Amino acid sequence: MRKIWKMRKIFIPQAAALLLVLTTVVLSPNMGVCSVPAQKTLSNTTAEGAIIITTYETKDDEGKLVVKTTSSVKKKEIVHTRATSGKDINASRSLEGLDVSVVEALRKMDLTPEHIDKWVGSHPNSTLSGLNKMPANKQRKVANIATFIRSINKNISPQIAWREASALVYYSAKYNVPTDLSVGIAKTESLFNPSAMSHKGALGVMQVMWKVHHGMLSAKGIATTKDHMFDPERGVEAGVLLLSRYIGAYGTVQKALNRY
Repeated sequence: MRKIWKMRKIFIPQAAALLLVLTTVVLSPNMGVCSVPAQKTLSNTTAEGAIIITTYETKDDEGKLVVKTTSSVKKKEIVHTRATSGKDINASRSLEGLDVSVVEALRKMDLTPEHIDKWVGSHPNSTLSGLNKMPANKQRKVANIATFIRSINKNISPQIAWREASALVYYSAKYNVPTDLSVGIAKTESLFNPSAMSHKGALGVMQVMWKVHHGMLSAKGIATTKDHMFDPERGVEAGVLLLSRYIGAYGTVQKALNRY
């Protein structure tokens, strides 16, 4: 009996410790025979998206351990790119090929090449629509003249200055008149003001006498009405064409200027 009593001091603590271990194993969610292992997830990507397969163990109604599998498809997000409109295409085309001198001149006026495109959008027939197709030296002329116009007459808006500058370069080349001569006349006659009108009836940036030349200007499609003379580019073309005819008729620039 004494031996048994002594042995209880040895086995009772051991039995208690064993019972505690068994209880922990049974109740632990990740250990023991009653535990359910952590779920395993696999994924595979297809054309339709990612197929996600999840495998896990659970118990059925009778307490038996079973393995279950679920799958789902995470479809790919379809990004619909906005179709480029004809206007957007034309806008990008009008900005391609601009010389650095144009970009720099615009920057000094706190403008960007997008302003050129905006002005062309408002005036589709403007010579600015072909600015990026001009040779680099002519683009530099346009940039320099636009800057010069703004320095001479602060009341001229950047849009008008650039339209006049482009028209002066374009029509001077078209009618074989020195660009500097055309610019000089526009400065002397009106300070580049497209709305200028003299008491004698001279109109526009180049101060052309509409009542004298309206037949020729109408026939050319430059100005079919008197109001057309106040358009900055129509007014420039009218004056440069007239100057070209005078040079051809009188033989020298000086005589042409005297007649003008």
